[in-house]
Amino acid sequence: MFKNYFKTAWRQLVKNKLFSIVNITGLSIGLASIMALSVLIYQYVTTNDNLRDTSEMYYLKTKTPEGSQFTKTTYPLLGEIVKNCPEVEAATHIQSWYYPWLKYADKEFQQPTDFVDTGYFKVFQFPFKYGNPANALKDKFSVVLSDEMAKKYFGDINPVGKILTADDTMQLKVTGVLKPIPANCTVKPTILLPTAILESNPDFKQGANWYNTFASNYLRLQKNSDPKKLDAQIASIVKLNYAPEQKGNTVLAVPFNKILQEQSVLIGVIIKGAIGAGLFILLIILVNLVNLNTAGMYARSKEVAVRQMMGGSKKNIIVQFCFENGLVVFISVLFAWLIFSLLLLPVINDMVKDKWGEIETGIAKDYPLIILFAGIGILFTIVAASLPAFKLASVKVTDAVKGKLNSGNYKSSRLRNIFITLQFVLAITLICVAIIFNRQMSYMKSSALGFNKDDVAVVNLDLAFRDPKSADTRFGSILNELKNNPYVKGISTNGVVPTSYDQNYNNYIDPSTNKEVSLRQEPADAGFVPTYQIKIIQGKNFNDDLAGSEKNAVLINRAAMDAFGWKDAVGKQIKAKGEEGHPYTVIGVMENFHYEDLQNNIGPLIQWYAGKPGLENRYLSVRTDAGNMKTVMNQLEKDFKTMPSRRNFSYQLMSDKVDQQYALLDNILKVTNYIALLTILIAAMGMFGLISLFAKQRVKEIGIRKVLGASITGIVKLLSKDFLLLVGIAIVIASPIAWYIMNNWLQDFAYRININWWMFLMAGVITILIALFTISFQAIKAALANPVKSLRSE
Repeated sequence: MFKNYFKTAWRQLVKNKLFSIVNITGLSIGLASIMALSVLIYQYVTTNDNLRDTSEMYYLKTKTPEGSQFTKTTYPLLGEIVKNCPEVEAATHIQSWYYPWLKYADKEFQQPTDFVDTGYFKVFQFPFKYGNPANALKDKFSVVLSDEMAKKYFGDINPVGKILTADDTMQLKVTGVLKPIPANCTVKPTILLPTAILESNPDFKQGANWYNTFASNYLRLQKNSDPKKLDAQIASIVKLNYAPEQKGNTVLAVPFNKILQEQSVLIGVIIKGAIGAGLFILLIILVNLVNLNTAGMYARSKEVAVRQMMGGSKKNIIVQFCFENGLVVFISVLFAWLIFSLLLLPVINDMVKDKWGEIETGIAKDYPLIILFAGIGILFTIVAASLPAFKLASVKVTDAVKGKLNSGNYKSSRLRNIFITLQFVLAITLICVAIIFNRQMSYMKSSALGFNKDDVAVVNLDLAFRDPKSADTRFGSILNELKNNPYVKGISTNGVVPTSYDQNYNNYIDPSTNKEVSLRQEPADAGFVPTYQIKIIQGKNFNDDLAGSEKNAVLINRAAMDAFGWKDAVGKQIKAKGEEGHPYTVIGVMENFHYEDLQNNIGPLIQWYAGKPGLENRYLSVRTDAGNMKTVMNQLEKDFKTMPSRRNFSYQLMSDKVDQQYALLDNILKVTNYIALLTILIAAMGMFGLISLFAKQRVKEIGIRKVLGASITGIVKLLSKDFLLLVGIAIVIASPIAWYIMNNWLQDFAYRININWWMFLMAGVITILIALFTISFQAIKAALANPVKSLRSE
């Protein structure tokens, strides 16, 4: 019996090629999208599931009186909390002060390194592959490795007790190796060293005071502790110990479960959108599958009648329909998996891996999703098969043989009209969203930046030179060669470049008025302004020939001048809050330039003199004549090879760095475009099924109209007008919805486009053209049918 069901199902699949292709195509694309969205949601829901008792874990966050928030505090604070707050069971700092080079035999790597306290493994209870977490970091010169790093250095052996050499000088004993950590864990240690090493560093000790806020802190509280009581205790410690300038800050303990949303608000927005899109796509493809099955149902009424006359029961008919739909669903799931794994998963990983980690799939890890997809397949099979099967099986055999099927209620079904309208409302809304999104991205990428991004290469100077002293001498010669190169129009060595400014702020005071302004502060050498062609609107630039007297000289931007309320800023003096010594003198004012992307306003900026060019900076910026960049970079690469280093020479065009600021938004845009296309495609398929159904229902009416002289155009109009009316209603409903959504979204951008009427018109025209094409295909086919055949069917 099973074999007969399968044979019949396969024959129906091959016989009705058009419906089979439409069904499988729509289901494959829709299910692939649901797979992608489900994996994204599951990755989010299971974030930090590898950590135990996360409800008792907290991290510290600072709020300033001005309203800014950041997950940093002063370094000594945590020690006082451990001493004075009995609610705290364990606590740890996580400091990424620097990344040492670790060497074993001929293998040497530099990887992200965290300096942590002995309480780290009490807060983060990571399972160990080798070693004991209780004493892994008690020794000052110990190191704990991730499983990946341990394999890089030692292969598959147990490395506990082996010695790694840090920066050619420090000997570190391996005391533990962690088991692999999932990508969706927000804390992913690679190399762990004790903070005792940092505390011996003079630079670190100087900054680790009650003024500077750079420490990341994590706590594990006793069970049933009151976080509000802890906050009050922390407030007392802050009030007692913080520097006078920082006493207005508030430090709060925040549940660890909120850390992902805090780290990237955009991820939460993506997940909410994914849930909504997934549910709607699921509903649409299910109803469309029912529509298409129902549309093909009437051609099989006589077949079902014959089965009943030969003794077939309703159960046999329903099982046969389930087999047919099950085969379609099974093939669709296979195609969907290929589309998901080969096309969609790489796109999702490009979108979220920097903020979240790369999504990895596997049966052992993702079995709940496999069960979910199997359940969706069974649901689709049963619902899509049962409804038309019950309908056909309930029809009188005599009526079925004569082709008499009562389906008038279907034609006037308000529910189906509402659903078709809703489909197109969503489709048009998403098309509008995609159009406005594209326009905003184009605007940000093409807007004037206040500096010239073209023909500038940014060379990475952090190459870990093996002989820093000789490399510095050689670098001086290379800079002289660059200055004498006729193709080179400007050079700058600096700690920052546009698009890569640090989150480094301090308050500065105008002594004459006592006005206090928060300024973003960064270094700049004398070549920075001319290399990036930033306009000086008052005063002058730094001068290397006057390096000795430029020590307390600063440049500010127009936003900083306006914030202080100055008309003429040159010669003004300002003092940095919390610093002793001479005030800074403003020697020049730069025109505002976008050192960040256009999502952010240009804030007040101060740049102090960084000194003469040298290797101690992170970047070398080189401006060349148009068309000569590659020549200059090839020569520079050869020159750098004369300075042995652990890393290879590399550079990036500034124009590419500007574009990369929008990488996440670009990927979200791709997904938005895809979902918009998918939604309009599914809506069109639903319409295809319904127009096919209506044409079959009205076959005799069409035949009579043709015999009476109706034209093909008239018949196409007859079959199409109701659907086009629904599309028109959808356009009217969707336009204000899309305007509201995108107008609110654009408020997050400091520099944004205006939403214009033509964007909604374009979306409407696109939708109408797709609908017309879909409707016309079946309508014209019905209109061209031979009326003699339709009228003699009885």
